[in-house]
Parts: sequence; C-alpha cells; structure tokens
Amino acid sequence: MERRNITLEKKHLDILSPLLKKNQDNISASIREIIDFADIMIKSYGSIENAIDDAVSIERIENQRLLVDQAIWQWILECSRGLLPEKRIVESIIEPHFFSDFKGLATQFNDLCIKLGWKTKINFKEPIIYILSGGSENQRELIAKLICSCLIDQNIGINGLSHGYSLTKLELVERNSRNEAYNDCLTRLGYLDTSIKEIKSRPEFWNSLIRTHIHTDYQMVTVHRNNFENFTSGIKPDNTDIFSIFSGMPCIDINLQRLLPIIKSVFETSRIVDRVEVDQDTLKIFHSYTIDKTIKEITRTVLNILEKNGYHYEAIQASSIIILQHKTEIDGRITELVDNLISSKGNFNHELMTFLIFLDGMKDKTLINAKAKELGFRMGEQILIEYEKEFNITDWDLEKFKEAFSDIDQKVGRESTLELIDANVMHYIVNKCQIAHRQGKFKIHLCNLTNGLLKGAVDYAFKGDAVIKVEKMIQSGDDFCEFYVVIETKLKMPIDESYKL
Repeated sequence: MERRNITLEKKHLDILSPLLKKNQDNISASIREIIDFADIMIKSYGSIENAIDDAVSIERIENQRLLVDQAIWQWILECSRGLLPEKRIVESIIEPHFFSDFKGLATQFNDLCIKLGWKTKINFKEPIIYILSGGSENQRELIAKLICSCLIDQNIGINGLSHGYSLTKLELVERNSRNEAYNDCLTRLGYLDTSIKEIKSRPEFWNSLIRTHIHTDYQMVTVHRNNFENFTSGIKPDNTDIFSIFSGMPCIDINLQRLLPIIKSVFETSRIVDRVEVDQDTLKIFHSYTIDKTIKEITRTVLNILEKNGYHYEAIQASSIIILQHKTEIDGRITELVDNLISSKGNFNHELMTFLIFLDGMKDKTLINAKAKELGFRMGEQILIEYEKEFNITDWDLEKFKEAFSDIDQKVGRESTLELIDANVMHYIVNKCQIAHRQGKFKIHLCNLTNGLLKGAVDYAFKGDAVIKVEKMIQSGDDFCEFYVVIETKLKMPIDESYKL
C-alpha cells in the first residue's frame, strides 16, 4: 500500500464530517470513498469541471431536467419518431451561434450527451457528414433531428440517412433555399409531422375516420365534396380531379418516373383500388370490383391522367387486375431525336424535320399535340445540358440564358429577338418560325413543340424559380409570338400593368 501525506484544514474536515462519522473517523477510508466518487464523475461527465458545472440547484432540476425511467424514455423516443422538434426547443439546448459551425455543432452535442448521460458519440467529417455511434437507434434519430433543425436556416438539407448496427450516418448537403432544406427534414425525419399536428387539431374527426376504416377493413372510398355533389345530381365530373385533389399537383407536365409513384399513392390512399404495382413504366392495378362499367371508368381515369402528362398507354383487363402498358413507338422516336441532338450539331435540323414528318403521318392528332409538347420540353432541357458542358456553366442567370436560347433558335431555324429588361426579366419575340409554319402552313402541334422547347429550357435553367408570361401567340391569331421570362424569386411581381405579370 502506498502512503502519502496530505494536509487538511479544519474547513475540509468539517466537510468530511459525515463521511468521517460513517467510517468511524477513518480519514483514509473517507478519502478513498471520495476518490471512487470522483472516478465515477470523470467517467460520466468527462472531467471534474463538467461534473461541477452540472451540479444544479433543485429549482433548475425541476425547470430543465427530469429523471425518467429507461423504459419510459425509450417509449417517449419511439412515440416521437417522424416528428421534428420545434425551433424553440432546439435553441433551448444549443446556443444559436453554433448553428453555422458544422464541426462545433458536433462538439456541442457531444457535451450534451455527456451531461445527459446518453451513450451516443457524434463525429464530424467533411464535407458535412455526422456519424452517430452508440445508444439506441431512436436516440440517435432524435440527435439527428436536432442537428438538422439547427442547420435548416443555413439551407442545409439531408442528402442521405442510414442506420446500421449501433451507427447512424447523416449526410447533409447545401440546398437552394430553406424550404428545400426543410422539405428534406420533413421527408426523412418528420414524415409524421403534418399528420400528427392535424390529428391533434381535430382528434374527434380523425379518431372517428380511422375507426371507420378499421371497421370496414379499409373498404371506404374518399371523394371530394364537389365530386359527391356531381354524382348525386347526375353530373359526370372530370375523372382526373381525384389526382389533383390527393396529390396537390396539377395533372400535367410531370416526369413519368415521378408520375407513376404519385398515381400509386393517390389511388391506394383514396381506396379507389386495392393496390397498384409499378414495374418500370408498366402499371398493374388490383381491385375487387365486379361491375364492368366501374372497371372501365377506373381504367379511363388513369389513362386520362397519363395522357394529360403526355404519355400514351394501352389497357389490358383481366378479372381483378388492370394492366397499363406504355406505348413506346412515339416515345422511342423522341428519345432517338434527343440522342441525335447530343451527337449531331449541324445535322440536327434535318433530324427534327424527319421527326415532324413522322408526326404529321399519325392519325391521332390529340396524341400528336401532347407528344410534340413533350418533345419540345425534352429538347429544351437537353440543349441547355449540352450548352452547360460546352461553356462550363454551373449557375444560370438570364444573361447566360439569353445567349443559350439564341443558339437554340438558330438550331431550329427561328427568327427571334431576345432582350433583357433587367437582370430578372427577359423579353422574347419570335417573328418567324419555320417549324410551326412548315411548308408554309401553320400547324398547331408544331407550335406546341416550340412552346415546350421554351418551357423545358426555362424549367431546367431556373429549377422552377422562373415563370413564362405569354403576351401574344400566333395560334391565337396574333402576327408573332411574344413572351416574358421572369425570375419570380428575385423579383417582386409588379401590381401595375407594366408587363401584365
């Protein structure tokens, strides 16, 4: 046994008196007990200083922290999955000035975990990756939500979130806006946020509705009040309304890979059908209807939604399943044309004219109009993608867009003028378009192609932040076409008649 001499003043002995009494005035035993306690504090808090700092008054314990049974704590964590913490809660545990310090944020949460006795450790890696190790998955998800909530105002969203054994990896990325970052958090971590808030605001309604669905084994069908009124009065409603109502999106101009999962969600959620399977570009709709007229109406509804977005499908009905197959002849020709745009510079106008002759030969003019617009949209996107590569463009503005679209007009043989009114408004006039007036005769489906061209280019360059205002159109009887392209997120829309925006 190693012996050391120590010096104690009376005040120290007074503090030790309870321990001395317990150990029958044995100072060595009392000191050893204090050392054991110090060892526990260092292991739990990281240092004696942290332990001293965390020694709080009774009032602070009552106001800020509670001791919770482990089983209850895990239950609370499980019940909070899919919900995002309010900003005031985040700011109450982490100082806001750390919100822009990626690495410092990891240190702050490590200190918080030590103080709360959580067995989770946070490591930061460049560019913006947080590795959470230890503790339960629910606890790591809570910390991930807190980290993301701190960074939303910095436009930092979630690029990837994965859970492994005792490990959670949170990959973050800079988004274009706070809304994009917030939507990332809602999708990945707050997927029940809106639903729970709505249930809490109207608990009687939602409890009753849920009980009804359970009681009927989810055989209830949800329709809008206006549709119900039309049904009861004998008026046939627009059969694509269901899509707009449930998806919150207009039934037009949606990419096919995005559209099919939305159709699945809409028709399964409304309970109009039992199940929808998406197999690449084929839809399999499972139902339990027996009346042929009802089955045909469901088939027609889905076909109309697809056609409004420019996709032509054909239906095969077999007992309790409807199979919708993509008719790819026209789509294949569009893909071929866009591929030629990539590989062929000078010959593109010839390729385009060959495709227009192909369109003119088709009998279904409604389908031609939709496909011509889709073709134009994809051409506009692809030309700008190639323009980006050629001129090394990473960020679009209207000046660069004006130069690029002048090049597009030259490719397709249009006479036009493009002028910047200011940094956020471009004035665009087409005086002559050999596509729409092919062989000297105006053809509306070819005019639709050029309109799709402009929309595809604008949407690609400005990611939905720009709008196209149509002033004049040849297909409306005007002598020329006139447009304004406006970046609305950077420009407060005028309320006067200057541009009629």
